[in-house]
Amino acid sequence: MELFYLVKDQFIDVIEHVDKSGKLIVSKYRRKSGNNELKQGSKVIVRESQSAVFLKGGRIADILAPGTYSLTTDNFPVLSSLKAFPYLFVSPVIADVYFVSTKQFIDNKWATKNPIMKRDKDFNVVRIRSFGKFAFKIIDVPTFMREIFGTRGIVMTYDIVEYLSSMVTEAFSLTVGESEVSVLDLAAEYRRFSDEVQHRLNKQAVAIGVQFSDILIENISLPDEVERLIDEQSGIGMARHDLASFMQYQTARAMRDASKQEGGLAALT
Repeated sequence: MELFYLVKDQFIDVIEHVDKSGKLIVSKYRRKSGNNELKQGSKVIVRESQSAVFLKGGRIADILAPGTYSLTTDNFPVLSSLKAFPYLFVSPVIADVYFVSTKQFIDNKWATKNPIMKRDKDFNVVRIRSFGKFAFKIIDVPTFMREIFGTRGIVMTYDIVEYLSSMVTEAFSLTVGESEVSVLDLAAEYRRFSDEVQHRLNKQAVAIGVQFSDILIENISLPDEVERLIDEQSGIGMARHDLASFMQYQTARAMRDASKQEGGLAALT
């Protein structure tokens, strides 16, 4: 079988990548035979929402946009200038080929791993957590390959998404931390915070060739003790306006809490 692939490589050479999963950001081209030689006349097929990146000696040599190409010195001037194609391709050339997806990747999750400290006019200092989703796409392939793939050495899809997720979390933390909005009013500000986080992110993401979109804040939560205090304040406000409704509210809460205890509602009798 290995002999079959070796012989096949000598006569038919089509360099392409089809991502059936639709989830891969960067994919290295590999022949089944294992060799990565480039030959004169090889056909390179780059599909829509893809870029083909050729690396020689760890350096970006050439990048191809969507289309079908025949491997010649005219189509690959940088590789040629690096003398990567000696003897007019009579001798095969060793080079790495990567296919980079430039489509939009949606439904990626972000979350605060640790509570964010926020100054608050009502509670002085409070800890909050949050989570949500975001979308992104690669808009500058050379920059992305140099900064993420090369400089930072991040190559796996999961690791790339994790890195971008940490950027969203950091931008959210800075945005909320700088805001003077009370934690009691945060829920009404999700959309504005999302826009501010996205704006902050994209100013930073230019340096890595990525663009963020559809930043979504799904939830901002407070510590349990703060939520209990808010409940108490709500009850006090209710009592001031309607004592009967407040008593009904308190009775309902007592029944709910008792039902969770050993003995259930019998604890109230």
